[in-house]
Amino acid sequence: KYAHENGCPWDKRTCLFAAYYGHLDCLKYAHKNGCPWDERTCWSATKRGHLECLKYARERGCPWNEFTCQSAAKNGHLECLRYAREHGCPWDATTCACAASKGHLDCLKY
Repeated sequence: KYAHENGCPWDKRTCLFAAYYGHLDCLKYAHKNGCPWDERTCWSATKRGHLECLKYARERGCPWNEFTCQSAAKNGHLECLRYAREHGCPWDATTCACAASKGHLDCLKY
């Protein structure tokens, strides 16, 4: 908030990093104040297992793609993977390969 109010520029990476580090309050502030986001915001949230950031972004129209599921599977975040699939996020065979390559059997079985 301080940085933004004092003229610090932001872009899509602002939301990406807020989601990646699980800073839901920063993600909310940025979004409410017009900061852009893209599918990398969702991907970043699943990479570190930040389900609340993922939910916030998706419930407000942030786009996602198969990389969201791949990231969740590769990093063993079953709850993120489950949420994404139950809400229509696409996945492909690479999602299974990502889970298998890192030994995340629960994600692979899902």
